[in-house]
Formats: sequence, C-alpha cells, structure tokens
Amino acid sequence: MRKLVWAIIVAFLSILPLSAYSFDDLVSAMRVNNTDLRKADESIVQSSLDVKDAKAAYQPTIDLTLTGTYMPNPLIDDVIINTNDILTQIGRPPLPQGYDIKLYDGMESTYYNASISLTQPLITWGKITNSVKLYEEIESAMRIQRSDKEKQLIVELKARLAALYYITEAESYLDQLIDTASSLVDISRSGEEEGAVLSSDVIDAEIQAKQAEISKKELESEKENLLQAIRTLTGLDDVTGDNIAYVPDEGEIDMIMSYPMDTLVDLATSPSSPSLVMASKATSAAEYGKKIANASMYGIPDIALQLSASYGGPRFPFIEKNWSGKDDWNLMITVAFKTTLWDGGKILNNVKRMNSQIESSKIDYDAAVNALESAVVDAYSNLDLSLSKCDYQTLRIENEKRKVEDEKMKRDIGASSDSSVLTAELSLLEEELALVSEKATMFQNCYMLYYLSGIDTENPLSITDGMAE
Repeated sequence: MRKLVWAIIVAFLSILPLSAYSFDDLVSAMRVNNTDLRKADESIVQSSLDVKDAKAAYQPTIDLTLTGTYMPNPLIDDVIINTNDILTQIGRPPLPQGYDIKLYDGMESTYYNASISLTQPLITWGKITNSVKLYEEIESAMRIQRSDKEKQLIVELKARLAALYYITEAESYLDQLIDTASSLVDISRSGEEEGAVLSSDVIDAEIQAKQAEISKKELESEKENLLQAIRTLTGLDDVTGDNIAYVPDEGEIDMIMSYPMDTLVDLATSPSSPSLVMASKATSAAEYGKKIANASMYGIPDIALQLSASYGGPRFPFIEKNWSGKDDWNLMITVAFKTTLWDGGKILNNVKRMNSQIESSKIDYDAAVNALESAVVDAYSNLDLSLSKCDYQTLRIENEKRKVEDEKMKRDIGASSDSSVLTAELSLLEEELALVSEKATMFQNCYMLYYLSGIDTENPLSITDGMAE
C-alpha cells in the first residue's frame, strides 16, 4: 500500500512544472538579459567616458618623441685643410713642406634625438568647463533614459502577462464553446434526418462550430506571440504558459481609478517626470553648447603654456659618456595665444545653430507635455470605458445564465429542446469570452496609467500628495 501511495505522489509531481516563474523572477531576468537595457547600459558607459574625456582637457598634454639613427656612411666626413692652402688664401708664400690640419672629426655613425613637450591650457574662457557640464548633462539624461526604459519594459511585461492570463482563461471558454457547438451540430443533423430541423439551421450550427474552431486557432496564435514577446523581454527561452505564476490584481485598477484624471495628468506632466527631465537636460546641454560657441568667437584667444626639452647628438642621453658635452640639449618655455580671426562665418553659423537647438529643445519639451497629457487622458478614458463594458458584460452574462436555466426548465417539461439549451449555452460562453477579452484591454490601460503617472502600486500617493507635486 505504501509503495502505491509513493507511486501516485511521484506520478503527480511528474506532471507538474519543475519551476514556475513569478513576476519578480521575470523582472530580475529582464534586468539582466533584455537587449534594450543592456544597450542602454553601454550608452551610459560611453557617456561616462565622454565626461572623462572632457575633464581630461583640464590636465596638461605631454608628448614624448625618441629616435635613434645609425648611418654606415655618415653624411659629413672629416674636415681637413692644408697649411699651404691657408697661407695661399691670406697672400703668403707656401712652405716647402705643408701639413694637414683636421678641423672637424666628421659625423659619427650614430645620432639620437629626444624631445618632450608639455602643453597646459591656461585660459579657455569657460570652454573646458562648459564642455564638462554639457557631457555631464548628457550622461545624466542617459541614466534617466535607462531607468525610464526599464519602467516601460516592466509595464509591457505586466500587460503581456495579464493578456496571457486572460487568454489562458479564454481558452477554457473556447474549449467549452467548441464542445457545445459540436454537440449542437450533432443534434441539428439528427433533427434534419428526422425532418424536425431545416437544413439551413444545420448549416448555421456548422458555421458556429467552425467559427469557434477558427477563434481557438486565432487565440493559440496570439498566445504564442505573447509568449515569444515575454521570452524576448526576459531573455528566458524556456518560458511557457504553464510555468508562469502571475495573476492580475484587480485592486490595482480600483487604486488608479481612485485618482481624478486631472491629478494623473498633473503627475504625468510634472517637471520631475522622467520624459520631461530628459527634455530639460537636452535644453541645458544645448545652452552649454551655446556658451562654448560664444567663447570660440573671432578674436577671443586661448592661452596655453608650453614647456619643451630636446636633445640631439651622437651619444645616447644619460647612458653614454659625454652625451651633453657639446650642449646638444635645449629647454624652451613658451606662452602661446591662439585665436581664429575669420573662417568664412562658420563660428557665427555655429552660434546660430546652437540657438536653434535650444529653441528645438524647448519645443520638444512642450511636445512631450502635450503627448503625456494626451496619453493619460486616452488611457484613463479607455480604462473607464472598459470598466463600464465589463459591468455591462457581467449583466449580459447574468441574463444569459437565466436564459440557459429557463431553456433547461422548458426542456424538462417538454416545451423546449436540447438544441435550444445548447444554443443558449453557446450565447453564454460567447458573452463570457467577450468579458475576458475586455479585462485584458482594461489592464493594459491600467498599467499604462501607473507608468505615466509614476505612482507606485506598493506606495501609492494620497490625492493631496499627487496634487502637491
């Protein structure tokens, strides 16, 4: 007996999924695997490097050059002159026996050259500082964009999970619908053979059965598309409809609808909204770009200090003896001024271009405000409409249930038929299927409102807090 019990337990466990992914599991996987988030992380890395490059301009630039040359046949040989040549040139008679005098030992076969220079910007009229601030604004915007992208993907994930939940629920209704429609076809065919049912009624029943089968295939296709989208979002290839543990919380709908639409609009269009913060930072970056352009105007000089030391000679410096014996080294201290006097008007055009970018950024900010407001109004209106449709659909279901019961009572007393009962049950299932579909749409708009308003389901704001922000 004990062996039989264990066998039953093992068999039961074998049909259960080995593991079920909770919503938190899926979000954790998404943060690690999602390609959009990974790409956003790399964009932040690149922006951080841009900031470091801009800050590097504060520091000096040091260049070092070392060369070594070997010449088997030096360019300059020994320089020798005879004493009689000298006497002849000064107008004196030559000696009976002249002798040679070496004036230069000739160039050696080795030649070394070394130079090091240090250039330190002294005055740039704020170009370096503003460049650093510009790239810091871009980096900050990238970080906000990455955080906002994660929130968008979480909303998308929740919406797809809710749709998957209701599609799975709809599948059970469709299976019942197919069975009911099939039974109706069988009864209609039997009635046709007995002459109690018209052939047109049989065809109508077959059409309903075929429509149910088509709806099932459409639902299966939509379910697979949802699962593939969830796999893409999370990077988990083993996600199936059976190993996801997620049930939409209808309390979230009550919570978000407890806020007036104007409050949600105010929250979504608050200056602290991620979309508007990014738009503001784009404007700030353009303003810093304008300051850089103004500091590069004609006649405004950049001032830098340059220190350079050089050596050139046949001895390797610091290693071979007498390397500095011929004063082959040099040291220079230079203060340099550099400015552009005219470039055909490019600098003026750049200033105008930055002014245009500032105005474009301000327009983008206004457009973002309008888009956020429209999105909130649209999602709120659609959610309110879905709630009304669900209430309406619930009433229709209750009515269809009563019709089914009425038909069963009539059938029991001989005033109706099995065919009429099945037809009523078919109508009931269709209404339940419509309710499930509407609930999926309802949650999509619900999650969108949470994202747009920035309200946390775990820590909701009071209405007064929302209005204050």
